[in-house]
Amino acid sequence: NHILVGIDTSGSVSSDELKEFMNELVHMHKTGHKITIAQCDTQLNSVEEFNPKRDLEIKGRGGTDFQPVVDHFNEKGNYTALIYLTDGEAYNPENCPKNTLWVLSSRSQMNDELPGKVIQLN
Repeated sequence: NHILVGIDTSGSVSSDELKEFMNELVHMHKTGHKITIAQCDTQLNSVEEFNPKRDLEIKGRGGTDFQPVVDHFNEKGNYTALIYLTDGEAYNPENCPKNTLWVLSSRSQMNDELPGKVIQLN
């Protein structure tokens, strides 16, 4: 399995939330799945395979748009699932894959409007 993990690197996501997301990535990696990270604010800033032994340089910090990660998922076609780590503060993307999981930070407001399954970190 090859999972695309979108990370919301917009300015509305705090440093503490980003740390929370990195912790989740480490746990995901332990499942044995191949994980590719797509950092995105209003544009796709970085797409790279996740390596838990390397510190992730955060790229972005502008506005928020989920669409570039969804488009990347749909165009590449080699991913089995999309997990998006976010504060949930953006417009819903179009053509979102059915197997999308939105993981909202513990500080964010629940957003049940997102297409797919939505959970919130504790």
